[in-house]
Amino acid sequence: MPPEGSSSPPGPNADSSESLTDSEAPSSSEPADSEAPSSSELLTEAPGSGTASLAELTELLADLEPRLTGSSEVRVSGITQDSRRVLPGDLFVAREGLRQSGLAHVADAAARGAAGVLTDARGALSLPLPVLQVSHARLALGRVAEQLLGWPSRQLPLVGITGTNGKTTTAWLCQRAFEEAGVRTARLGTLGFSLGDELTPSPLTTPEGDQVSHYLARALKSGARAFVMEASSHALEQRRIDALTFRVGVFTNLSQDHLDYHPTLAAYAEAKERLFFELSPELGVIHVGDAHGAGLAARLRSAGRQVLTVGRAEGADIRLVSSRVTARGTEGVLTVLGESHPLVTPLVGEHNLENLLCTLGVSVGLARCVRPGELAPELAQLLEALRLVGSAPGRLERCDGPEDDVTVLVDYAHTPDALRRVLVAARGLLNEAGGSGQLTCVFGCGGDRDPMKRPLMGEVVARAADRAIVTNDNPRSESPQAIADMILPGFEAHAMRPEVILDRALAITTALREAAPGDVVLIAGKGHEPYQLIGDQVLSFDDRAEARAALAERRARRQASSKDAP
Repeated sequence: MPPEGSSSPPGPNADSSESLTDSEAPSSSEPADSEAPSSSELLTEAPGSGTASLAELTELLADLEPRLTGSSEVRVSGITQDSRRVLPGDLFVAREGLRQSGLAHVADAAARGAAGVLTDARGALSLPLPVLQVSHARLALGRVAEQLLGWPSRQLPLVGITGTNGKTTTAWLCQRAFEEAGVRTARLGTLGFSLGDELTPSPLTTPEGDQVSHYLARALKSGARAFVMEASSHALEQRRIDALTFRVGVFTNLSQDHLDYHPTLAAYAEAKERLFFELSPELGVIHVGDAHGAGLAARLRSAGRQVLTVGRAEGADIRLVSSRVTARGTEGVLTVLGESHPLVTPLVGEHNLENLLCTLGVSVGLARCVRPGELAPELAQLLEALRLVGSAPGRLERCDGPEDDVTVLVDYAHTPDALRRVLVAARGLLNEAGGSGQLTCVFGCGGDRDPMKRPLMGEVVARAADRAIVTNDNPRSESPQAIADMILPGFEAHAMRPEVILDRALAITTALREAAPGDVVLIAGKGHEPYQLIGDQVLSFDDRAEARAALAERRARRQASSKDAP
């Protein structure tokens, strides 16, 4: 099993920030991931798997303009959109893409024993199998999987977390704190699928609906009492998870990201809001620390929805009244529905405190929506548990030890807002230590992603750090130098002049070699990722391992210097 915080290396054009779009037909275009079971295999392994006739599925998909050609009595026992992983009795999903069509792989699926084809291709089709044509194959995929598995999302309290930043940490805090409070909880997102000691890597933050349903069914059989998952804007826009039944929806925040996929910030926000207005969880937990969150909460309440607001704002249902950084984390005071409670947590940074408030909101929300026989963590237990739960892997993760004379933080921040927040948190650590050191930021920007945020990230670093090294992130198919050249204009209005070292390992080593005692070095952008995407190569690379190696080199130099001293 991979360690918590590692993830399956995606192909060169996919990563955990979600690059799979409707322009791709995964049945043919996505390379097989040997570590990830197919949808069909997942369904075969999952508890409660059943069968359904094509007539029953036609009725299930009645709102998707179903058109069945062939016998309606054919029964299917699984569903997959990868022809290479079809098992006998499967329904093969052949989606239409901009560049290719899954229909090109029907013959392969038939040879492997597929019982039928589900497709969104239009017009008359002549295929060797019964064909069920629908208006939205991806939505149908999730719904059929839910039915074959006995609708597990209706049986297990499901929490969906969306927002630009904070999804992973909020999901992490929910799972870890709920477990500490005695509520067995499964988690699915950027860090993979986690249940007890099991960790299954996931190449996407939010997998396809059939895979999510499998994980829900597996968690249900294992005795889990709650399931928390990240809901990316891509998944919501593409309707991957529309078939799921959510008990609680969480909104963390909204800032610029993914504008390489969503045409405007408004469209990006609309995709996020689908979780609340179209998937309709019983209760929404809304962070009201920005104007968008406050507006979303007001609109949900106007629509008659249950809402819990969290944040520092006066009137928030769960409110952080005060906080201060300590040597061990953060201490403060919060109110929950008007009742005051002390807060003690090893977390630092305003953004992490916001994630913690969202976690409390999930607990209170689940308690409001609890069914007979279900468990929700009690508030007192959860507050006690949160004293013990630290940051998620690759989220302000410390790489230095007590023998080191510098502080090294690795963080996944890859948006302007996230980078600003972690730099503020890093500055807070400097101030707590006396404020005499300097803050260095090593960062880059991903290739084949929103180019408009690159100078903005440069400006954030210029404002918040004392020194910067611009380096490679995951350049993918773009020129690393061209990406760096787009970052540099963000520094022009400021006195800081960054160093450009495109070799990321060398950039990290240089930052730590040149740091003075008491400095803080923040390595931003990749966090938990154990790979780097350069061209069509997936290279083994981990910021944390590189930082620890550079720290070891620094310690060795210090020891050698002390021996040479007279």
